[in-house]
Amino acid sequence: MKLIILLITSTLLLSSCSSTTQVSTPGFVPTCDQIKLLPTSDKSSSMPCLDGGGEINFHRLKGPIVVNVWGSWCEGCKEEMPYFVDLYQSPAFKTGQIQLLGVNVEESSRDDAVGFIQQSGMSWPHLEDITGISKSIFGPGVPVTWFIDSQGRAIATKIGAYANKQQLFDQVAKVFGVK
Repeated sequence: MKLIILLITSTLLLSSCSSTTQVSTPGFVPTCDQIKLLPTSDKSSSMPCLDGGGEINFHRLKGPIVVNVWGSWCEGCKEEMPYFVDLYQSPAFKTGQIQLLGVNVEESSRDDAVGFIQQSGMSWPHLEDITGISKSIFGPGVPVTWFIDSQGRAIATKIGAYANKQQLFDQVAKVFGVK
């Protein structure tokens, strides 16, 4: 009897340490070529693409686009990332009607960022802030999410992690008028 109780207790303890988020497809780091840009901007805040294939001036982003600023070390980022993975699979994103761009910040190495992308199932382009320039754009702290319109204007922001998937989906629907 003691052995059965010990086995059940051990199983419960071990299972409580595992993640409940299951990623069916590993993520990957695509190029930033698919990101739409305005022809010019009077400001310059460029960051390299995490794939190593160029850089993007944040002020030239042409929306509609959702920009999520994250770090693999950030607990709120880890919690909300499955919601962004699901969002990217929704029709408005699959068709390119709305874009998604990640900005990785304060990472100890590129490998840490890529590992988090793969582990989380992300498949959209990401910029890498290696100089800290994003703080002058987004402010300190992560996660933060920006919504950029077709003229390159920030029309909404969310500071902090989304509490649930519905909160993220509702904000996208409200800001960009899509379901």
